Parts: sequence; C-alpha cells; structure tokens
Amino acid sequence: MTKKIVIAVFCTGFVLVISFFALRPTEPAGTIIPDLSLEERVCERVTAQFGDCKRILLYDSYSKLVFAESSSGIIPVLTNKEFTDFKKFISPMMDFQEFKEERVERGPVDWRADNQVEGDFSVLYGFAEDEAKTIVLTSEGHVQPNRFFVRDNLWVWYAVLKKDEVEMPVKVTVYDGNGKMIYGE
Repeated sequence: MTKKIVIAVFCTGFVLVISFFALRPTEPAGTIIPDLSLEERVCERVTAQFGDCKRILLYDSYSKLVFAESSSGIIPVLTNKEFTDFKKFISPMMDFQEFKEERVERGPVDWRADNQVEGDFSVLYGFAEDEAKTIVLTSEGHVQPNRFFVRDNLWVWYAVLKKDEVEMPVKVTVYDGNGKMIYGE
C-alpha cells in the first residue's frame, strides 16, 4: 500500500511540475513601460501637426485630457484609459491671435465644442480673460467648468460632458470677482 501512495504522490508532483512550466506566460506580466513619456509623445504629435510644442499645461487624469501649448494656441488632447498614450486631438485648436482680435464681438470668454469625442463624451472648452472669475454653462444645466491659468490675463476653461451632442449655440453666463454678471443672459 505504501508503494502505491509513493507512486501516486510522485505522479501528482510530476503532473504539477509539467503543468507549471506549460501554463506559465512566455512574456513578463504587467504594463510595458514605453520609451517616451506621455509628455514627450504628446509634444511629438503636436509638433508634427502644428509646428511646435512649447509645453504641457495640464494633465487631467479624470477626463483623460492633456492641454498642450504651441506658439499659436492651446490644443486639447485625449489620451487612452491608462493615461499613458496619445489617442487624438480635440479640435478646433484655441488660437491666441483669434482670441485677441475678436474681443469686441465675443466678450470676456471664447468657447469651442467637440461633440462625440468618443461615444457619449463631448468637450466644451475655450479662453477666458482674467475678469471672468466664474463661468456657468447655462445651456448645459448650469455646469461650472474647470479652469487653469496660462499667462498674462489668460485662462483656459473646459467642461467634459457625458453626452453625444452639445446643444448649440452654447449659452454661457460670466461673473466677475464680485459676483456681478459681466456677460450672458
């Protein structure tokens, strides 16, 4: 009887060893670390498309957006879910010169929309002057967008909306630092 137990244990051990070697992965598990950082890859693509990339202004890991600056404007970029690679440009680009020239017509804020960036994911974004302290997207259920400072009286604001289409034209209300409405209805 002990001979049968020894043979059974030996056979079971042999099967386990063979299974271990046969079923183990041939490539190392885990994420492969890319050669270039996300910043370098985004700047490389911005330079190829728009001529230059000065710097990355903001990484928003929640919405998977990166905002890159070129000499002519700000380019929003969508990254992958892991926030490791360039996916696509969000267009149109926010142009510095256009913003300066159209001040009288547009007021203290400028906006753009990119519908269906990816499925039910749309983005509203634009420039705001320093006097615009609070922006409310009244046509989008009174959403208050995120914003970040670029330089010299210039801010970028953006809102990520979980919907296919942004209702056009977008209605925006803008308030100054004292809560006084300076633009909108």
